Amino acid sequence: MTTGRSRFIVPAVAFVLGLVIAAAELGQHATLVQAAISFAFVAGYAIVLLLLQSRSDVASLLSGLPRDERWASINLQALSLAAQVLAVVLVGAFLVTSFGGGDSMPYAWVGAVFAVAYLGGLAWYRSRG
Repeated sequence: MTTGRSRFIVPAVAFVLGLVIAAAELGQHATLVQAAISFAFVAGYAIVLLLLQSRSDVASLLSGLPRDERWASINLQALSLAAQVLAVVLVGAFLVTSFGGGDSMPYAWVGAVFAVAYLGGLAWYRSRG
């Protein structure tokens, strides 16, 4: 499976995300060391992906560059499982928080976004197929 995507896209986005996380921590009065540690975790992930994506099918997949159709299919199956688990966890957290007297609206909003994204995806891919 060939793709026009660069092998540097995901690591570059990870580095930018690491900088944003570090800046957010500094904005919340974290120390420079705490911000650097946060950046180092995300940057380390990016570096590991970059170094391993040509040698590891999993690293290649996590970099957004599946080796072939089989790995693309594995990725879709894993995403489907993760989405189903996330949906169950969101509903469970909503119910537990509601019955416990807490504020369940954050779970309701995340669940609503999840549902709208799913239904929007159904409509989008149905219209294109």
